[in-house]
Amino acid sequence: MTLESVRPAESVADRLTLERVGEFRFRGRAHDGPSQRSYGGEVAGQAVLAAGLTAPGDRPIHSAQTYFLLPGDTTVPTEFAVEPVRDGGSFSTRRVEAVQDGRVIFTMLASFHRPEDGLAHQVAHLDTPGPDEVPDLAEVFAEHPEALRWTTTLLNALGVDARFPDPPARAHAMHGATAAPRQRVWLRTRQPVPDTGLEQAACLMYLSDLLLLSATTGPHGEALRDRELQVATVNHSIWFHSPIRVDEWFLHDQYGRWAGGARGLAHGEILDRSGRLCATTMQEGLIRARTPR
Repeated sequence: MTLESVRPAESVADRLTLERVGEFRFRGRAHDGPSQRSYGGEVAGQAVLAAGLTAPGDRPIHSAQTYFLLPGDTTVPTEFAVEPVRDGGSFSTRRVEAVQDGRVIFTMLASFHRPEDGLAHQVAHLDTPGPDEVPDLAEVFAEHPEALRWTTTLLNALGVDARFPDPPARAHAMHGATAAPRQRVWLRTRQPVPDTGLEQAACLMYLSDLLLLSATTGPHGEALRDRELQVATVNHSIWFHSPIRVDEWFLHDQYGRWAGGARGLAHGEILDRSGRLCATTMQEGLIRARTPR
């Protein structure tokens, strides 16, 4: 996404709104303004919504695996075609393709599960101050106004609030310093999201794509200081464990598990303020360092 002259975003829920144009077909509207590369989380969130609108109402989504095939264009409507792969006794599976100008730009396989009781535990836990106790963005990027401008413009464009318990990878890179392959960020939508589980899940998918891949760049901050990075999500997966409200603060604890061969692999754990693990994420993407000409 080009961040120059991006207008403030409407609500996340409004951005994901779909028009039903067939039993298993939906359309997302184009956005006003100049042509820009679509935010991947928006396409993925709309795909979750499209799949869920064709699944039995008593089966919330529990997992989604996605592939980003081509860049999207914000000025072109996106068509979502859903294939009802299977409806079993307790699970339903849906395949979704997102199409622009006759080309498939994105694909997703999602699974829905009727709620059941079972064994329960979690390893993830909160080990960070709450969002009201951490520095605001102006303090985090106090010595780097360019990074502050980039970050605030991005968040304004997406309609998201963010607070960092520790300086993110970008802040370390601006110092020409390396960092641990981990970053933690508190997130929430700026405007309320409807109470339905499906819309909350679609908006969580939207937010889960934000900043995750950059967790893999921390150990390479110094090496990347004078380079231009080409970064793009290749595939993104999420597992939904417990209901969560995305218009209330939640933590995305992000780990850069591996980088090599111009790719990176990041893992995230999404916890609410009580410390409950609500979702797990994995993302692989292109991270190509290009020396400026």
